[in-house]
Amino acid sequence: MKYKAVYLVVFTYLFVLSSGCAGRSDKEVLARIDQKSTITLNDFNTRIAKLPKRYQDVINKNKRAFLNELVVDVLLHNEALNKKLDQDKDVESVFEEAKKKILIARLLKDEVEDKTSVREEEITRYYTHNKEKFETPEVRRASHILVKTKEDANDILVELSNGRNFEDLARARSVDPTSKTGGDIGYFAKGQLVPEIEDICFNMDVGEISGVVKTKFGYHIIKLTETKEPRIKELEEVRDSIEQSLRRIKKKEHFAEFVDGLKEKSKITINTDLLDSISEKESTETAP
Repeated sequence: MKYKAVYLVVFTYLFVLSSGCAGRSDKEVLARIDQKSTITLNDFNTRIAKLPKRYQDVINKNKRAFLNELVVDVLLHNEALNKKLDQDKDVESVFEEAKKKILIARLLKDEVEDKTSVREEEITRYYTHNKEKFETPEVRRASHILVKTKEDANDILVELSNGRNFEDLARARSVDPTSKTGGDIGYFAKGQLVPEIEDICFNMDVGEISGVVKTKFGYHIIKLTETKEPRIKELEEVRDSIEQSLRRIKKKEHFAEFVDGLKEKSKITINTDLLDSISEKESTETAP
């Protein structure tokens, strides 16, 4: 709990640093706390603008609640200062660690993230040389009627042979939740259904109705309604995923190159004897 509170102070402090001074015009001030802290309209709007779009949409519908959260942050921060928690050694330690992480994040943004780009020709080349990765399998679509007994299933087969509509019978007789949609199972590839049903479906023609199929769920009658043959997705369908994949690869490479460069410029000495000794000690302590 102590460290959770410390982290709260860190992030509250970061917010307060961006808050306005008490000297701002009252026309710009949304909230004033104890005459020493303010939240200005500019602070408020900037804070919202820095959030992900999905959060912005929520906050813009209830700005009063968000302002209240910011006021609570300031109250907690001020109380922490009143209690001199900023002078606590644990807090100072967390501040230093947070500062280090923030600096590292900014360094990596400048030296790796911002310097990583993917050209259109790289995306096209990757797609051309890896088309097999973008092949969709054959998928089929089917509907079924599930009943509890073989006798019920045989009765339904008779009704179907007399011209009854499959979907209407599924709605009326099936005990499966898919009865609400006329028995529609949806699209599936091999390996997604129970073997007994899958084997039937991948050996039927569109429009064909099976005999009685028994599974652990009961007795099924299946109708194949659609098939989609395997195909290679078009470049436009996969461009974004290729770009993201290439960007991850290049960022990893740039990071490794950047770190290697830092190592080459630095003198690093590892006490291997000490490292080996503590490693052996840990192995002994954890041995069963």
